[in-house]
Amino acid sequence: MAGRLRPARPQRRLQRAGRMMCGVLTAMVWQGMALAAGNCQLQISNRTIDYGQMTRAELLERQASPSTFSLGKQSMTLTATCRQPALITLFFRGAAADGASYRFGNGGSFTLQLSGAQLDGKAVNLGKVKVAGQQPEIMSAAMALLPNDGAVPVSDERPVKGSNFSMNVEIEALVSAAGSRVADQTLWRGNGSFELIEH
Repeated sequence: MAGRLRPARPQRRLQRAGRMMCGVLTAMVWQGMALAAGNCQLQISNRTIDYGQMTRAELLERQASPSTFSLGKQSMTLTATCRQPALITLFFRGAAADGASYRFGNGGSFTLQLSGAQLDGKAVNLGKVKVAGQQPEIMSAAMALLPNDGAVPVSDERPVKGSNFSMNVEIEALVSAAGSRVADQTLWRGNGSFELIEH
């Protein structure tokens, strides 16, 4: 994910406080060692999400909490296709900002929200696991994909195998009030990779 704070044209000091920011999420795909045989392939609809540019004044109108501001929410579709039915676990590997989000620039973060999961054309819930093969304790139609957590398709409260697993991934980039103050054009960057483990 990348973001950029860019100053409006330096006319007066008041203008300099309204620098511009933009953000881009870069998500790569890689497959775990369990996929050496190439049974499953993982694809995302777009590897880069661009949040564009905005002045700091515009950013301050997007308050998400008393101390953070949102660049907005964008989404991508994630699809795993397997030649033979498999039990699939999905992780996101990226630098953690805290227990609930990933690093974005200097003092920013981004979150991932999964929803709309389907396995072989049928709606399924998502289960949260720490390691592949674990029985999930938390299951729901939507879930946040947190650092060190994985998601597995669940039906009747049990992980299920399938050949085509897809879901929507919503990304929200957040900037702290302190981090939004920059002296010049600034690029904010964050990235990570989705990991698919088959077992």
